Amino acid sequence: MAIEETIFGLVLGLAGTLVLLRYAGILHIVQRAAGFIAAGVMFYIIDLAWSAGTFATKIATGTAMGWITFAWELIAFILIVIGGLWAAIDLMRK
Repeated sequence: MAIEETIFGLVLGLAGTLVLLRYAGILHIVQRAAGFIAAGVMFYIIDLAWSAGTFATKIATGTAMGWITFAWELIAFILIVIGGLWAAIDLMRK
């Protein structure tokens, strides 16, 4: 299974990006925006944990599982887009 095509791969990539921002010395410029991105990553981790848990598989018979997974991913996507745009604007200002 290719890790690049999964949400897990996305989470690893985004977390790696946050680490690289710190080591590049520009994390202090985009501190607030990085917080939004980190919050989005955490929602993706919640989605992964929800999908992998035995509790989730027991209630997966209905459509609730799909809607809850959709909600986690939508919140994560919105936070990451806001954080990414905010970081880009902050970096262009400096």
